[in-house]
Amino acid sequence: MLKLAAIGDCCVDTYPQLNKFFLGGTSYNLCLAAQKLGAETSLISIIGTDEWGKKYLDSCHRYKINTDYLSIKNGKTSTVQIDLDQQNRPIFHDWQLGVLKPFTLTQKQLNFISTQDVVRCICLKPLIKVFKQFCHLKTKAFKVADFSGGTKYSPSLTIINQSVPYLDLIVTSQSYQNKKILAHLQNLARKFDKLVLVLLGSRGSRVFTKDKTYLQPAVTTKATDTTGAGDAYLATFIIKYLQTKNVQKAMFFATQAAAKKIARLGASS
Repeated sequence: MLKLAAIGDCCVDTYPQLNKFFLGGTSYNLCLAAQKLGAETSLISIIGTDEWGKKYLDSCHRYKINTDYLSIKNGKTSTVQIDLDQQNRPIFHDWQLGVLKPFTLTQKQLNFISTQDVVRCICLKPLIKVFKQFCHLKTKAFKVADFSGGTKYSPSLTIINQSVPYLDLIVTSQSYQNKKILAHLQNLARKFDKLVLVLLGSRGSRVFTKDKTYLQPAVTTKATDTTGAGDAYLATFIIKYLQTKNVQKAMFFATQAAAKKIARLGASS
């Protein structure tokens, strides 16, 4: 069984327009999706001692997500507000970091990460210290960095450039999709012999390798909420790729997973 650890945020998604709330955060979403695909998942993040923190623990127990390395701190669990645009894409704002604000990886967590088959870390501006710890960690694990998001919390292209040598798979999204930046990402894949995955929403996805570019169109479907689609895609892509070493096949299955996700409201619904 593939052992996968996800590092980053547990963040409650709040929809003020709809008065709805969902457990979210890229790391929780990824663990949930990967666990359903048969992986042995571990959540490496931090939650508060409030009711939301308890809900995360209950959910992880229900879905058999390992929480041995999920920190609990006195205070409030992180929350973010989501408004949906006319295409039902999320607009993130008013991110209240709560206990996530001072989050850094402990030596115990770093030691555990080194025992995993694959480790994915989100790169967001408020979590840049955690991301740098991850990048410089020496491990045989397949290292995945997720720069996705396309929000004001997303990192600059400079951070991606600096991080590539430490990674196996680099994931970016629509915020980096113009032709000039796509060409730059392709050059990074060639220069450093890495996988670079670019999620383009309704335009599908691309993967750049040292020698080839792979394209996968999106599935045409009515979108209720695209929040978490990237997490569903990435969890599926990672698992299918590591199982088969077939990029195109992994992209196909990942696209199907993302299409199923956008038909539902809430990333973890």
